[in-house]
Amino acid sequence: MSRLTLLLFFTCFVQSVVGSTTFRLASYYNDHMVLQMAPERANIWGYANKGAQIEVTLKGKVFSAVATSTSFSADAVWKVTLDPVPPSGPFTITISSLSNGIHEVIELNDVLFGDVWVCSGQSNMAFEVKQAFNGTEELLKSYEYPNVRVFAVQQVESSIPFYDLKAVYQPWSQPTPETLGKDTATFTYFSAVCWFFGRDLYDHLKYPIGLISTNWGGTPVEAWSSPDALAKCKMTIKKYAWNEVNKEGYDFTKHEVGGPSGHSVLWNAMINPLINMTIKGAIWYQGEANTPSPNSYNCTFPAMIDDWREKWYEGTGGLTDKTFPFGFVQLCTSNSVKPGLIGNYPILRWHQTADFGYVPNSRMENVFMAVSIDLPDPASIYDPIHPRYKQEVGYRLSLSAREVVYQESYVTGSGPFPTKFALTNDTLTIAYDNGKANVAVVNNDGFEINCCPTAALCDVWYPSLIVSQKSASLITLKHNCTTGVANQLRYLWREYPCTYKNCSIYSVDNKLPGAPFILPLK
Repeated sequence: MSRLTLLLFFTCFVQSVVGSTTFRLASYYNDHMVLQMAPERANIWGYANKGAQIEVTLKGKVFSAVATSTSFSADAVWKVTLDPVPPSGPFTITISSLSNGIHEVIELNDVLFGDVWVCSGQSNMAFEVKQAFNGTEELLKSYEYPNVRVFAVQQVESSIPFYDLKAVYQPWSQPTPETLGKDTATFTYFSAVCWFFGRDLYDHLKYPIGLISTNWGGTPVEAWSSPDALAKCKMTIKKYAWNEVNKEGYDFTKHEVGGPSGHSVLWNAMINPLINMTIKGAIWYQGEANTPSPNSYNCTFPAMIDDWREKWYEGTGGLTDKTFPFGFVQLCTSNSVKPGLIGNYPILRWHQTADFGYVPNSRMENVFMAVSIDLPDPASIYDPIHPRYKQEVGYRLSLSAREVVYQESYVTGSGPFPTKFALTNDTLTIAYDNGKANVAVVNNDGFEINCCPTAALCDVWYPSLIVSQKSASLITLKHNCTTGVANQLRYLWREYPCTYKNCSIYSVDNKLPGAPFILPLK
């Protein structure tokens, strides 16, 4: 080491400080991380003294930048964009700074290139691996997946946007029982749905997967939405007392899952700081906190997706796909385990699809979904609103992603959905998936026909039972709307419509349930 060169080695977040230098990486760059693979280009950014000469070396190639002043940081900021890298690794990436005669070096070790997924939402996304069925066994299995890497954002709220994360629960790490939250408080550390989704993707894709868990229980979609997204739905910024939303209907606080509800406060602190990092896509499990007032969700949820995509595209300078894939879990059930209760969950589930009943659709392009309505867990020690069947949810999300995101033509990631109706005086025949579905009829109930005196809609619904299955894709219902006008058909329109994997309509091929719907018959 020469007298003019001082080498400082930083690992994870341990730094040696020399002089007045401010050289460091942004909060989500450290050993063991996954950077987004080709065809996207990954970026690396951080802080340094103004004018510092930055060089990033990967596989012998040097990428250069100069640290410049910004309005959001007292320190100057630098950013480099790497070449596209296929799925591979591990690599060592060397980042050096030369400023005022001081030469500093940061080494990132054991870096992989693969697909990076952000996992966000409220308590069912915050629900941890150890809380799922067979959680202890699942934690031990984590050793089998050294190329699935995990990163957990700490729960922080803010009334103003942060450019970088203020705190993390877990920096990028190889998965172990400890890094997945074996000894931490529940509903805080690393998401079970996120882990099972990424693990199942890895089992199929066989290349590195990076998972970023950023969630907070008991929080509404408005907290995760930027002011721009809320403005699309004519919402102005509203500030709530902490956990105020939960006073409107449901108790999310029993198992320490209550969270802030102010507009944009989690977007500001837990999402906006991530938009400068190139990602593959995002998955989402949220909606319970919006069920007390569900009517706006068909605007706020699609608007949030659009805005996240736009902000990530801008934040990464076009490196993240402007229509990156976005997956979500359609809600299961509430704490009200009452089979006849309609409640607000059917409306919220419907609005999760922008009132189409399926995704992707013309309003929600490149969106995929896991239906969880048939996975209730009324005996859950975390309350029925938190079912423990998270392995199945992760699997369904990964299957849907394989069809929509990874374009696997031989995979169908959803259950049967009706595409045509044939109505007679006392029967209704339903064709699924344009006659291409292979429907398994498990029960004969769950359907209701809207029967009114005229073609005008009313709130009279008659149960209609399945009486026959004419072919693989055709079922026939018997209905009692013989003197009125049959206007609509709805399916599974209850908060708790069926027991575990015991709804009426499933796919023979992939075992996935048909999604709930409410559709016109004419």
